[in-house]
Amino acid sequence: MSWTKREAVTNLVILGDAEGNAKKIAGLLIGTPADKGYPDKVNYEIVKKDGEVVILSGSASLARQINSADVGKFIKCEFTGWGKSPNGKFKAIDVNVWEGDVTPEMKAWPMYADFKVATIAQKKAEAPAKVAANSAGDFEEFPSQLADEEDDLPF
Repeated sequence: MSWTKREAVTNLVILGDAEGNAKKIAGLLIGTPADKGYPDKVNYEIVKKDGEVVILSGSASLARQINSADVGKFIKCEFTGWGKSPNGKFKAIDVNVWEGDVTPEMKAWPMYADFKVATIAQKKAEAPAKVAANSAGDFEEFPSQLADEEDDLPF
């Protein structure tokens, strides 16, 4: 046996109203890894517009709104306050997932092209006929009325 040094996550983003917490985050969701300290908790790997990859700390609210099927999509998450439940209070977080066609601006997002190529290759390996049917006619337009000036998303 030997010692293994464990490093703290330095790119962790926590949504909330405490000091050091973020109110909102947006970007390309590239993964949903299990938390190393709490295996039942899921975190969210997000690429921001500057190319920085951050880990959004999971919560009960996020787990009910984001799942592994959302990987590869653009998301926006915003802490909106505290809700009440029979078990106490919980973080109320609004989650928006882009379900539409991808614009050229989205295609230019850091890591988007590499991530999509890897995802398509994986899907082809898992279900060749399904991917071939879905790959035609990809990506059209993103409605500008959904843009938010304060988001990390430029569209």
